[in-house]
Amino acid sequence: GYSFKNKDKSELISQLHLARYRAHVLDIEIAEIKRSISWKITNRFNNSVIERALPHESKRRRWYDLGLKAMRILANDGLSTLLQEYRSRNAYYCSIAHKESENPENTFHETVMDDFLIQLHSFHRNWGIALEVKRHYEKNVNIVICIHNALDDVKSCLMSVIKYSPHIYTLILVDDGSDEATKSFLQDFALHHDVFLLRNDVARGYTFAANQGLRNSTGKYVILLNSDTIVSADWLDRMLECAESDERIGIVGPLSNTASWQSVPKIESCGDWASNDLPENISIHMMADLIGKYSCRCYPKIPFLNGFCLLIKRELINQIGYFDEDSFGAGYGEENDYCIRARKAQWDLAVADDVYIYHKQSRSYSDDRRKKLCDRAGKILIDKHGIQEVSEGVSECKGNRAMAGIRARADVLWHRHGLLEEGKKLFKGKSLLIILPIMEPTGGAYVIIQEAYALIEMGVRVSLFNLTEHGVKFQQSFPDLRIPVIYGSINEVPLIAADFDAVIATINNSVYWIASLNSSDITLAYYIQDFEPDFYPKGSREYNLAWESYMKIPRIKNVTKTSWNKNKVMSNMGIDCQIIGPSVDIDLFRPRERLHKSNDIFIGAMIRPSTPRRNPRFTLEILEEIKKLYGDKINIITFGCSNDDFLSLNPCRDIPINHMGVLKREWMPHLFNEIDIFVDFSTYQAMGLTALEAMACGSAVIVPRNGGCQDFVKDGINGFLIDTTDRRSCTDALEKLINDEKLRKKMCSQSIIDVCRFPAELAALNMLKAIFI
Repeated sequence: GYSFKNKDKSELISQLHLARYRAHVLDIEIAEIKRSISWKITNRFNNSVIERALPHESKRRRWYDLGLKAMRILANDGLSTLLQEYRSRNAYYCSIAHKESENPENTFHETVMDDFLIQLHSFHRNWGIALEVKRHYEKNVNIVICIHNALDDVKSCLMSVIKYSPHIYTLILVDDGSDEATKSFLQDFALHHDVFLLRNDVARGYTFAANQGLRNSTGKYVILLNSDTIVSADWLDRMLECAESDERIGIVGPLSNTASWQSVPKIESCGDWASNDLPENISIHMMADLIGKYSCRCYPKIPFLNGFCLLIKRELINQIGYFDEDSFGAGYGEENDYCIRARKAQWDLAVADDVYIYHKQSRSYSDDRRKKLCDRAGKILIDKHGIQEVSEGVSECKGNRAMAGIRARADVLWHRHGLLEEGKKLFKGKSLLIILPIMEPTGGAYVIIQEAYALIEMGVRVSLFNLTEHGVKFQQSFPDLRIPVIYGSINEVPLIAADFDAVIATINNSVYWIASLNSSDITLAYYIQDFEPDFYPKGSREYNLAWESYMKIPRIKNVTKTSWNKNKVMSNMGIDCQIIGPSVDIDLFRPRERLHKSNDIFIGAMIRPSTPRRNPRFTLEILEEIKKLYGDKINIITFGCSNDDFLSLNPCRDIPINHMGVLKREWMPHLFNEIDIFVDFSTYQAMGLTALEAMACGSAVIVPRNGGCQDFVKDGINGFLIDTTDRRSCTDALEKLINDEKLRKKMCSQSIIDVCRFPAELAALNMLKAIFI
């Protein structure tokens, strides 16, 4: 309640500004020392010594980077986290040593794939997990906003920065010759907020204004933010986390609606950059929340970042200086030049793929003038750096797989959100018991679990039932399961089921366990993932039980994944099924930056002798034949069975095939991310989950025409559907993808887009509708 007189208040404000000014002058003096010739010489000397003594990709540099990473973990997260990281790496190396001792003839770890496996282990913990946002508390960020008129945009930008940024920044505003209304607003804004305001009476242009702000900055991180942007919650913490994820990252940019290569979901429209208007009924902040929720934080590295929002590390500024005012003083092109200079100085540029900042596209310039300035800047850029440097950078941005995956998933964000909202509206409060009597992890189990997660997000209470004797092994197989599991005996199923609205059998014998549930209050369903009589010898007891399971409960509701499976049950049993559609975890399985940088073609296949329909020996024979033909041009990677089982198939020892054994679930996305072509020469696939997961990571696939793959593979568009009983068809399809690079890359790109039509939320909602409506 203490109030000041106007005179006292004015004097206090003046003293406050004087104190701020003196503090800022001191910061500038320190910054000037760092910008001095002696400082730069020392800094460059240190950089050159490190680069010569510890060249990139060398063992010495890896140990150096590992040491820096360890120190960063120790400083930021403490000793316990560092020890946990050490134990995790040590366990991995022990497993590798064990595998090599078991099979010393295996050449797999003597190749580039050695580093591949090491990095897989380092990264896998972050995949498919909704990570919490790391909070930052040290005040070491300067946010520089250059302003020239467009007052409404400026107000929206500043209000969003104040509202959604943690108090770890100093705001530097550069008023570049704005009109009186904007000038007056900024002066008043500076009186009421912790702001350092610079004013040019005559507009000098963005490049000069940005440098003016940079020269007056002192923070460890400087963010250049356009005045026509709107930020959302957690944006600053997320940008900093990206910057701190790798010492070599010098500049960070976010995703946006209109930011050239960082635009989502489209980068191009009608021959120009896409504007990506937000869908109806979705706000900027909702879009930002969805981007953050579904991001995997893979932080793609690209050659060019859009200048509308750039986080720049102080070390980079000290090394390469500021924007080139002489060449780009008229505006546009300065950030592209800065990006090239940064990369030449061995810095990386990364996209914070969990940050979405809305960009209104400034009205300071007319569209016609903007186009002329862009054309002019492009010519200057080519004159300065050469057309090869620029064109290669553009090509790399355009073909970046990780960014393609991000855009494809951004394109279905609102659809996925809508599916969840519809599920909540129709089925929130319902309860499901899913009978899943397994011990070992299987593809079918993962499908059920990922759809169960979607059901839970819709407000449905979901529990799994498993047999007590399976408990220990099941928990080992699914250590991170986030679904309640009820363990019991077969006889206890009716009693347990009484607490649920619906009970779902997932394998033929579990149908018999729920047959006695006659209450009309409980809905019974059978989730049919294959035609199970085909699993057993015809006429055997198991065959007959599987056959009769479809008729055991007349009122049961049958659901299945694909039209092939529906037709299979109908033609054999005369029983109808409702198709809920294929599904894949597109958050876990997605393209990322590849670990191997060679131009070799990587071909992958699952080899599983325990499942004869997968044609394991036939598959190996085809792969060996192809390897003989193409030699070092291709690398073959197989997985899915132990080394002993693999060797029992008697593959040709002279043909190098990299067999990875039985992989953990969390390793699969890493493997598929490296594969250009995935082959499945099974006699049939009821759905083809493995191929679907490979496509989600950007692989071109070859799959059997016989089966459910037809529901997601478009022959010749995103893969090949072939007759897998015909050897010639198999080798022809594989050779076509090997020899036709353009076709292969086109299929890979199309796969990334098409697979996003099959999120788990869609199958989960269809299941609820099939059961309850």
